Amino acid sequence: MRYLGIVSYFGMNYDGWQTQPSHNTIEDKIEKILSNILDEEINITGSGRTDKGVHAYAQPFHFDTKKKIKDINHLLYALNRLLPVDIKIKSLKEVDNEFHARFSAKKKEYIYKIYVGKELPFYARTHYLVKDKVDLKLLKDASKVFIGKHNFQNLTSKEKDNKNFIRIIYSIKISKKKDEILITLVGNAFMRYMVRDIVAEMVLVATKKQELKDLKRLFKSPRHITNHKAPAEGLYLNKVFYE
Repeated sequence: MRYLGIVSYFGMNYDGWQTQPSHNTIEDKIEKILSNILDEEINITGSGRTDKGVHAYAQPFHFDTKKKIKDINHLLYALNRLLPVDIKIKSLKEVDNEFHARFSAKKKEYIYKIYVGKELPFYARTHYLVKDKVDLKLLKDASKVFIGKHNFQNLTSKEKDNKNFIRIIYSIKISKKKDEILITLVGNAFMRYMVRDIVAEMVLVATKKQELKDLKRLFKSPRHITNHKAPAEGLYLNKVFYE
């Protein structure tokens, strides 16, 4: 039997999503507790990986069991009682065996949070703290450069990719309320550090540390990976679309 879970987590205390030897990861925490409750070895598969310090409002994952779970609501309750306070399962449901949390995904939505102004301790682990004045118009102009189908080889640390680094960004929306800026990106898929690299380049333009025209270098060959990267703390996986 196959089940789909949606988990929300605060990534500050973890070394990312994926299980790694001698590391503290979200995947590892969920697998261990699921295995203990169900009394069988459970391996979960996430919709993708998140880096150390990155958060999620809704990260899908699936897992298989040898027999049908009789009371899925009780399992959900037990999981959340045993999981740390910064990891909580929002929902669990049975799905078709052909469903795959990663390969069935059609689109992903990330939110990146920026706080502009004096550094405040309350935002140190939840936002990108930017001291310089941010020109919202320039930020929006910079975002338009990344929308569409592009080769993002210079905006990821991934060494190789079977799709030749081609990705589609459907939209980048920017909103501001007082000193907080939210950047919402929707794309068909995102590679390692891709969102953080894009945001860093946008902020450089918006703080007038580089020209808008300079962004064109990011789509040129040969490969020259940008060394600008926004902090992990401001990044949130918000939603994964399967339809």
